[in-house]
Amino acid sequence: MSASTPGPIVSLKLDSVAAVHAGLSGLGLDWLSEAEQERLAAMTAPRRRTQFIAGRWLARRCLAARAGGRWQDYTLSAPDDGAPQVLAAPVPGHWYFSLSHSGDWLACAVSPQAVGVDVECSDRPRDFQALNEWMHEPDALQGGPVDPQEQQAWFYAQWTLKEAWLKQVSSAVPAPALRPSMRSARFIPRKDGDDAAMVGRGEAFTIAVYPATPATLRWEEAGALGQAQWGSWEHAGIAA
Repeated sequence: MSASTPGPIVSLKLDSVAAVHAGLSGLGLDWLSEAEQERLAAMTAPRRRTQFIAGRWLARRCLAARAGGRWQDYTLSAPDDGAPQVLAAPVPGHWYFSLSHSGDWLACAVSPQAVGVDVECSDRPRDFQALNEWMHEPDALQGGPVDPQEQQAWFYAQWTLKEAWLKQVSSAVPAPALRPSMRSARFIPRKDGDDAAMVGRGEAFTIAVYPATPATLRWEEAGALGQAQWGSWEHAGIAA
């Protein structure tokens, strides 16, 4: 989209799994779709079950806030591999959503076009130089950051961008013939361009939304999102 046509609004919500789960007290699990019930039954780790339930409830709440209707009337898919879809909604129109969790962070993005979101806890020491080398094609790192703190910021920005991009691709094409690799995707800090994404850096997290621009990204409750430092990036294609 050009600057004069910013594109569809993307609604973004970031919360803690614990806070979301607290709102589920007394609701039971009957609101989950059959596919979600089956997926949940296959999970044995209590933490993973908690994240899954909280994410599915948050997705319905975000969809209802953006599209309308009661959250209980949304039916969602639960594929083992691929982006979840809205199977039925109480309002007309086609809506997409994307979920991500890391630690106690839980993120949801809703849009009338295919969208991807990824959040990562980014407050622990790691070998970011080695991670950056693993995540990129060699020529993509030429002229890259050398300072350790810049390497850390670069890694989490690129990681979340690529994860959000892959989720968007999966949402747009539920069963792609050939799934693109994270390593092949290229993102650069954005000046001008159509294929844009947004990255926010908080004190202990990094979050990316694709596609999104400063003109299209919205959140109802700022919270940690409002305190984050945001930057625009551009998808610069796929390495051969």
